[in-house]
Amino acid sequence: MKIFDPRFYGNLNSSNFDVNGKLITIDIESSGISKNGYPIEVGWYSKDSSGSILIKPEPDWLENGFWCKYAETHVHGISKKMLLRKGIDVVSAAIRLNETLGNSVVVCDVVEFDGTWLTQLFAKANVIPSFKLIGHLELIDFKKRNGCHLIKSFSELQNFENKRHRAQDDAKQLHENMLKITEPIA
Repeated sequence: MKIFDPRFYGNLNSSNFDVNGKLITIDIESSGISKNGYPIEVGWYSKDSSGSILIKPEPDWLENGFWCKYAETHVHGISKKMLLRKGIDVVSAAIRLNETLGNSVVVCDVVEFDGTWLTQLFAKANVIPSFKLIGHLELIDFKKRNGCHLIKSFSELQNFENKRHRAQDDAKQLHENMLKITEPIA
């Protein structure tokens, strides 16, 4: 049985995650927050690599999926027309993510949403994800257990005012915030 869910369900520890290693963050934009929503853009960021891909919707997503017009106009600014013109197919998107992210543990802001959309993408592509996905709270907890203390809360760093949400920019912002939240205990 193939497992398409990239979420990490274990307990982060020093054998499966290096607290001082390369931090990679990811963000997914969707057609809307709904059980029938689908992924439309994936962006990633690390100090060595960043990028994003638009995902061409599958025919059944277009026919049966949820599309939030408000999100198109006020949140991410991505239209169906843009996805059909500039998006890549789900197989190419899944393969590119695997090639880019390798076997890393990747951090997102809301694992319940991002994990669901990535699972949907990889299942539709019939490709097993090579990376594991954790939420930012798991990273903060792991860092605290490994000699760091909290210097700012995540909510203190969030800035939602009049900002267009695009996946790569949001992944970069998450990366910067994760670096600001904790510091080693001296």
